[in-house]
Amino acid sequence: MTPVSLRHATPQDAEALGAIHVQCWREAYVGMVPDDVLAGLDPMAWAAMWRGALSRGVAVPLAMQQHAIAGFGCSGAQRDAALPQSGEIRALYVLRSAQRLGIGRTLMAAMARHLLAQGHHSRRTCPRAASTRRWAAAWSPGGTRSTQASTLWKSRTAGTI
Repeated sequence: MTPVSLRHATPQDAEALGAIHVQCWREAYVGMVPDDVLAGLDPMAWAAMWRGALSRGVAVPLAMQQHAIAGFGCSGAQRDAALPQSGEIRALYVLRSAQRLGIGRTLMAAMARHLLAQGHHSRRTCPRAASTRRWAAAWSPGGTRSTQASTLWKSRTAGTI
């Protein structure tokens, strides 16, 4: 097993983060997200989103294997004032080739420690998988889609963190 190390992402990691984020979507959401949407994901657009998030100080731990990003997470202050938790886990992605090695658990622990250090003693995990299934349900099994579903998917890609 290749050893894994953790480090914090910097704005200089934005392009690599954009590329791995797109790769993770393409690996994880096959069959849930329409193929044309996955094929059309633009790593540079996602890199721009990450550059902005990192320049705002969003916490992004990177799991590194042999000097390459194998996974990442994202956490910070709660964005929805109506919710009682003060912090949130916003993203957790691990490349398929690096799954089942404890990387997700390691990233989750790093994000929990970061939130505690920032004074967030309660947190929520954004239900990305559940919301992905909900959006995917808008697509029929026969591969047809509504205009509304297509617009919703395209608006979710390379959004904000």
